Amino acid sequence: MPLLFGIALASASAASPNLLKLSDDQMRKSGIALERIASSSTAGDGLRLSGNAVFPAKAVQVISASAAGVVQAVLTEPLDKVAAGAPLVRIHSPQLMEWQRSYVQASVQAQLARTKYQRDEALFKEGIIAESRLQEARSALVQSSVAEQEQRQALKIAGMGDKDIRKLAGSQAISPILTVAAPSAGTIIEQMAAPGQRVEAGAPLAKIAQSNRLWLELQAARAQAAQIAVGDAVSVEGCPKPGRISAVGMQVDSATQNIILRAELPSAESCLRPNQFVEAIVKPGRAQAGTMEVPSAALVRFEGKDYVFVRTSGGFRPAEVTVASRGAERAAVQGALKAGDEIAVRGVSTLKGMWLGLGGSGEGK
Repeated sequence: MPLLFGIALASASAASPNLLKLSDDQMRKSGIALERIASSSTAGDGLRLSGNAVFPAKAVQVISASAAGVVQAVLTEPLDKVAAGAPLVRIHSPQLMEWQRSYVQASVQAQLARTKYQRDEALFKEGIIAESRLQEARSALVQSSVAEQEQRQALKIAGMGDKDIRKLAGSQAISPILTVAAPSAGTIIEQMAAPGQRVEAGAPLAKIAQSNRLWLELQAARAQAAQIAVGDAVSVEGCPKPGRISAVGMQVDSATQNIILRAELPSAESCLRPNQFVEAIVKPGRAQAGTMEVPSAALVRFEGKDYVFVRTSGGFRPAEVTVASRGAERAAVQGALKAGDEIAVRGVSTLKGMWLGLGGSGEGK
């Protein structure tokens, strides 16, 4: 019976290489099922693109050691959220002690110069000393004040606040402990220091990213990217608010031949983590005439091109299409199709076998 049915199929379709002739009974016996194309669509429910959640470079800060020393303790872990001013790393730094000692000495010298200038100013007003002596006192005060400000600035760069510097000037209690703090609120994305490690001034200790600046980097085929524009809506399952495409790459990745899209998602940190794999739905805002949505199972590949089998009077004809996007269930295509056409969605391999036996010498790809 299968042999007789195969002969019947071949004889039924031999009339024309462009038409695969099958009766309704033959369709039923070969397991062919149809689906009617409902209407044109820009991409059905949207283009499903994969990618990753990343922090943009401008949202990342590298926290470095402001003085040389040995790391005593690391106070945070990767992916910890920290507030501005939160301690990150504690360093034992003899260099910091030297800066503090220099500041204390400069502060004492500036105070002495200030006192001497005030005394000489009073003496000059009473006519007891010459003006040249007052000018010398003024010059000494200026020089000592500049030296004090220079040492104060060095301590501020090292991470000491104004309150701690004033306290140091009053108590003159120097300490080798340097606490490196977060300059702004964010998320620790990389911890680059370890207890016991010796670091030099300027050595990187941690990377902090602003939590509210998480982006999506999505991969799109060239045909998909051609449909997408800046401003198109983007949604991710599990994220409460949709976002927007903020940039479409100009270059094609040499390895994947895909184009990178960037999307910004409001409050992305509430539903995504850095470097997390995501699948996003992008809804193109600009329509492309003639784009239809079909089941992915309806597509067949032959000699590097995609086809669907369209139901005609008495059989099927292969119709070449261009795939704009393809998902597990549905695909968006362009070609000689129109709303109302019926296409084969099951038993497609049978139709392809008949077609190759009649009109093609190449192998399906």
